[in-house]
Amino acid sequence: MKMTMFIVISILLICSTLADEVYENSKNVCQKCKCGGEDEFILDCSDKGFKNILANWPAHDKTLVATFSHNNITTLEILPPSNHTVRLVFDHCNIKYLDPGFLKEVKNVEYIDLSYNLLTTEEIDGEDFKGPYNNSVYCPIALKTLNLAYNQIHSLPRKFFESMPSLEELNLEGNDFVTLDPNTQMALSTVSNLRVLNLARNELTELVGDAIKNLNNLVELNLSSNRLDFVPETLDYLGKHLKVLDLSDNYIFELRDESFLGVNSITELYLDNLPRLKTIYVDTFANLPNLRKLSLRDNINLMSIDREAFGINTTLQELYLTNNSLMELDHKLLKWSNLRVFELKDNLLECDCNLFNITRDLDNEITRRLDGPTCVDPRTDASRQVYSLTEDICEVKSTRASIQHAMRHFETIRVILITLTAMFTIATFLAVMIAFLRYRRGTAYRNYNFTTQVQYNPIQNQYI
Repeated sequence: MKMTMFIVISILLICSTLADEVYENSKNVCQKCKCGGEDEFILDCSDKGFKNILANWPAHDKTLVATFSHNNITTLEILPPSNHTVRLVFDHCNIKYLDPGFLKEVKNVEYIDLSYNLLTTEEIDGEDFKGPYNNSVYCPIALKTLNLAYNQIHSLPRKFFESMPSLEELNLEGNDFVTLDPNTQMALSTVSNLRVLNLARNELTELVGDAIKNLNNLVELNLSSNRLDFVPETLDYLGKHLKVLDLSDNYIFELRDESFLGVNSITELYLDNLPRLKTIYVDTFANLPNLRKLSLRDNINLMSIDREAFGINTTLQELYLTNNSLMELDHKLLKWSNLRVFELKDNLLECDCNLFNITRDLDNEITRRLDGPTCVDPRTDASRQVYSLTEDICEVKSTRASIQHAMRHFETIRVILITLTAMFTIATFLAVMIAFLRYRRGTAYRNYNFTTQVQYNPIQNQYI
């Protein structure tokens, strides 16, 4: 009997030791972590040196918000059970592995942040996010927001979202996506309730249509800090419902009337830090009748915006043109009195009648600011506040406008000369090739042994 009791106690001690190795001791956890909150039970265990998760949650009878930021949890084990709504934060934890079904005991998890970890494509799987097993099937989890930003993921497994039918927000920023491959396309095609997709800071050169064509509820798409040369044509798949689009910090060098064709639902558009962009052409934004906010900041080579870039109809209320290289701004560009926010600082503007008329149309809430944009007076080369210009500036002939017109004229001539030079070069090359082939043919003909045709006369060869 004593031997049996000894064995049982030994087994319990061993199990307890192993449990301590897998889970952090949850006794008196609120003495080590911060606990509290009124509407939610907040458990903050950030930067506590944890290598594992807790064995149990503290007692709670409302939504649990548990934060474990800046720990060293290499493997995220199966989380302790809870029947309440759960929101989890595990950023900056050096997580490399996820236990299969690590969320199965917290099926009411709505939010999980796994950003800034070491997860790879090879280590994530649809099995990891499966819910509780019941009657030979896996039940779905209530997850609405999944943050996988700044990991090492280059592709998603096909069935990755199989247990997340309620997912509304997906953050894949700062990963290793060079393209949205077939597996990723298949995975994204299953999240039909997705409303926000963040693909910023990857290496994408295109937006594959099959990856987004089933996202019929998507309202916000972030493609900033990729390698896009053009505005993706595939955006027209989202044209009836997309509201917010961010294309900042890409290599886009051209914005024309076809750039946003088919995405007329957009209300907010961000086109900041496009270093190759020089000109915005006619009707670029004319196909965006619902546009309320446009950000065109930090485009260091943007020198001009066509006076008809917005077409005849615009509902624009916020316009940000800070830190470009704009030399002029046409008064007929848009209806300035509609603007509630307008930023124009840090450009190369010359004071002219257009700026005076724009100032006169702008709302007083904008023009009364003392730290507004400045321009250079062509009469004195001195800097002046745009919002303090007077009507006498309209009598001044613009020198920069003439220079800019000459530059555009020169650019046109340059393009024509390049085209003519290319045509002349091709014609010369063809002429030289034809001459060379004829020369080769003539040389071969002269070197032939029988240069004169031998004629046979049957009469002269008959016996007489």
